[in-house]
Amino acid sequence: MKKQVIAFTLVLLHAAAHGHAQAVAPAVEFPFFVGAHAFNGTYAVFFPRTANRSGTGSAWQLTAGVNLSPRLALQVGGTYSREVFNDAPSVGTTPTGVPTRGTYYSNRWTYCVPVLGRYAVVRFPQPRLQVDALLGASLVGTRVVFGGENFLNGQLVSAFYEENKATHVYATGGLGLRYPFGRRFEGVFDWTYSRNLRRTSPGVQQAVTGNPWGLTRALGLGLRYRFAVKSKVTAAAL
Repeated sequence: MKKQVIAFTLVLLHAAAHGHAQAVAPAVEFPFFVGAHAFNGTYAVFFPRTANRSGTGSAWQLTAGVNLSPRLALQVGGTYSREVFNDAPSVGTTPTGVPTRGTYYSNRWTYCVPVLGRYAVVRFPQPRLQVDALLGASLVGTRVVFGGENFLNGQLVSAFYEENKATHVYATGGLGLRYPFGRRFEGVFDWTYSRNLRRTSPGVQQAVTGNPWGLTRALGLGLRYRFAVKSKVTAAAL
């Protein structure tokens, strides 16, 4: 699934850039951009037996995109994170004084692939702040493993292990701020909300996300680099 999504987004970006090359070149000095962002996102996840909130934690997101016009851009991002939780051993005794001990752990892997359109709703004179409206979709996959062992007088008496996996598509929208540092670099801050497209009742959404609309938040802060790629025809002509 992840390979298919990456391939799809790359083809989409290439097709968009090729189809708009003649229109973009005169209007946009640097049609393409890549970036790196500190990212933290939370999403509503529905496992086969439970519903919960999951997220990337604090992770890095890589982005790439193309400016289709001076105001409109298409961008794809990718984030991968792994979080490991090892609880301190639980130590105690039974009523008869027999020592007990329990150890517990959980691991979480998450990937997020947002594909967003960026439209500059406010464009102050350069080099001042730019405000973008963001709208698109995100693919999020999560795998959670947790387990533990219980000991009585040093002997293992019980153990448990459980694994949950889920992949969902989310509608994503929000606002982005951009501030240029010279001709090629821009500082970027994105504030987005996502909603799982799976149909659920407002009561379930309230229990999982804390609001009846099922909205969860993601924040990204980073830097992106703008550049141009000369076509073979142009290079040959020169």
